[in-house]
Amino acid sequence: MNTIALKTRPLFDMHVTLKQPLNIGKSHVGHRMIFDVESGFFEGEKLNGTLKPSGGDWLLLHPDGSLTLDVRACLETDDKALIYMHYKGRWVIPAHLQQQVLSAEKCTEVDKDDYYLRNLIMFETSDERYQWLNELVSVSQGFRTPAGISYNVMAVL
Repeated sequence: MNTIALKTRPLFDMHVTLKQPLNIGKSHVGHRMIFDVESGFFEGEKLNGTLKPSGGDWLLLHPDGSLTLDVRACLETDDKALIYMHYKGRWVIPAHLQQQVLSAEKCTEVDKDDYYLRNLIMFETSDERYQWLNELVSVSQGFRTPAGISYNVMAVL
């Protein structure tokens, strides 16, 4: 079997501050929490701007301790284009690190490579300057920060 390595290039880094979660609780699919976006910003070679306070993460905690992310957010570029971004992802934290990673005070003590937080990202925009985003599939590695969460977003070539 031939293997092909995917090629990526940096698209932007994104930093998100989240509000306190709405704790829906346990149901037949897991423990649901909704984290609304409070604020945020992104910066890259071709894209810079802020996150509109209109999105959030419909996070699902599974019985095994892993998490599934279901995120929708609206980016506003510095030149006022609106870009809808949505992504799904997986967050798996080894049991012995969970308390540290999920703590705003202690999360920086854990290297982001010591746990798994990856996303598949798609974009939508009607702004002609950013139509190229509609054609991309992107991926990211995320990490917990004292303010919320950050991502290194890469375009898959």
